[in-house]
Parts: sequence; C-alpha cells; structure tokens
Amino acid sequence: MERILRAFLARSSVDPALAAFASGQHMTMHYVLSDLGLEFTMRFHDGQVTGDLGAPPEPAQVRLKMKAETLDGMMTGRINAPRAAMTGKLSFSGDTRLAMSIQRIQNDLCRLYAQAREEVGGPGDLAAIGQTAQKPGLGEEPGFSDTYTPAPADAGRPSTAAAPSPANQLRAELVQVVNELYAVGLITATGGNLSARIPDTDEVLITPSQLFKGDLRPEVLVRIDLDGHALDSDALAPSSEWPMHCAVYRARPDVLALVHAHAPQATILGLSGLPFLPISTESAFLGDVPRVPFIMPGTQELAQAVVEALGDGAAVLLQNHGLFVVASSLRRAANMVEVAERTAEVILGCYAAGKEPPSLPEDIVATLRQVGKMLA
Repeated sequence: MERILRAFLARSSVDPALAAFASGQHMTMHYVLSDLGLEFTMRFHDGQVTGDLGAPPEPAQVRLKMKAETLDGMMTGRINAPRAAMTGKLSFSGDTRLAMSIQRIQNDLCRLYAQAREEVGGPGDLAAIGQTAQKPGLGEEPGFSDTYTPAPADAGRPSTAAAPSPANQLRAELVQVVNELYAVGLITATGGNLSARIPDTDEVLITPSQLFKGDLRPEVLVRIDLDGHALDSDALAPSSEWPMHCAVYRARPDVLALVHAHAPQATILGLSGLPFLPISTESAFLGDVPRVPFIMPGTQELAQAVVEALGDGAAVLLQNHGLFVVASSLRRAANMVEVAERTAEVILGCYAAGKEPPSLPEDIVATLRQVGKMLA
C-alpha cells in the first residue's frame, strides 16, 4: 500500500487536471490510514500539487481518517466517499466546504490511483490486514451499517438470525423502518407504503395492502417483480401503490428503496402551494421537491406522473396524498422523509408568523445538492 501511495502522489504532482484544480487553491489534505499506521499529505496551492508520505508540518485544512480498505474502495469507485463519511467509515475534520470541493476531482484522483495500482500491483487483502494489523492509538472510528441485525425472533415465529439471507435481512430492516415511521406519525395505521429492491435481483419487497402498520412482521411483506406480480403463492396482496413503486424501480436502476409517507406537515405544504425551500443543509441535500397534482392513487397515471416529476431527484410532494422519497437504502430514504417533514414544518411555521423563510445562499445550495445526489 505504501508503494501504491508513493506512485499515486508522484503522478498527482505532474497531472494537468489536478494542477488546473489547484489554481487559486490553498488547501492541504491529510489522510490517515488507521489500520496500517500510514499517513500522507496532498497540497493544492496556486496551481501546484505536491504530496508526501507522513503528516503535514502544520495542521491541514482537511483531515480524513479511515481504514486502508475504505481508501482503496473510494479510489477504485467501489465506495462512495460522502456516504462513507455519513456511515462512519470515514472520519472527517476541518473545512467542510473545502472537503466537498474535492469531489470535483474525484474522477481524476481515481484515475491516478488506478494507474499507480497497475504500476505497483494490488494492495492485497486489505480487509484481512485491517482485522489483524490495527495499531494502538489509531483505532477505527465508530460507525454503523446500512442494514440492521435482526433481533431474536419471538417464540413461535421462524428465526432467520442464524444465517440470514440478504432477502431476510432486508425484510427485518424494512419492518424496523416501518415501525420507526409509524411511531413518529409519518405513516398511519393503513396509510403509506414502503418497498426495497432485493440485492442483485429485479425483485422487490413491499408492504402489504391494508394491514396495520404498527405490528408488521417480516414474513407478511410481499415479494413482487417489477411488473407487480406476487412471486410467492401464499402472498398477501401488495400495497395498492405498487404501480408507483415498480415504475420508479424500472426507470431508476440506482434506486434501491422507496418510502411513500402520509407525513402531515409535508402534506399541508403540498396542499398550500408553498414551495419546498432549502432552509437548512439537510433540506438542500434533497434538492428540488416538485409537486404532483392529485391523481387517483394506485393508477398507472399516477405512477407515470411521479416518474416524470421525480426525474433524477430524491423526492416529490403528492398533492392531497403525502410525500414520496427514493434512495439507495431504506435508512437513507427514512432519514430524508424525516428531513422533508421537519423542513415543511419550519417553512409553514415561518409563513404562519407572517415571514418568508430565508433560503441558504445559492452557491452553498448548489454544492450541497451535488453532495445530496452522491449520498442519495
């Protein structure tokens, strides 16, 4: 890994694309590979790019700490850097705006790292090294997975904890997210629906129709194909909104989870005609949130309207009907539903007080929206 980093830094110092990025910049990046005890520094100053192994002599504006496996994944395109930061695999400190600006040259960094990897050879099994060679004082930052570990099954219920398949893990996660959203009133007893794409398939798990959301169990979730056909002979009826879910999955291969919430504040915002505004960093992540006029639920007409309004975005307001959010994981989708609901509540509160809520500056919003797309 040390040889790869030396070759990567040498290539970076003479790369025209990085030099162009460095024009007018005054930024030092400090990378710490916690499990290998390796550190390296990259400087972007007035059109010059320099790099060395080791820590910088002065504190860097941006410091990133991670396992070597995470860095290798980021530099080979296997790991999304902003998402790694959000899930604790990457620890960040320093100037957030400068750190975000690195995304502009991420493809170039990946290109140069790939060339260094080809020149030197692969780094070996970094996952194994991370388990056996971690050095005291450079421990991994705490984080969490995008999936839940299923709780022990109740007596009389089949347990999947011994060797859970991806589909069974997804069932457990989907039920937990339903429980969370029901507990805070973002879905109702029979209103609202969730789904998730089963990994590496064209199959979807979706909540059943007209079943009490406060006590769902993994086994009642309905497995369907992208045309809405139930794939198990004893399955319950899928949510009547399956056309909307399936249409989005067909149009957006990047989408792995959907939440249709009957969120009260977001619904009021949709009814009022007031715009969804980027009044916070979290709401800016969502980007534009268009409004779909009322169309009869469960219809292909509504499904098509949602696909068109959503585009490559993350959320739409359904007039008289609630909120629809898409993401790369159930956790992310549920988080963004709560962000949208809280944002709607604050916007409505400002207007109730007779004041239009101020949005964030446009340049900040543009940066945050790009990060939001990467995280979504």
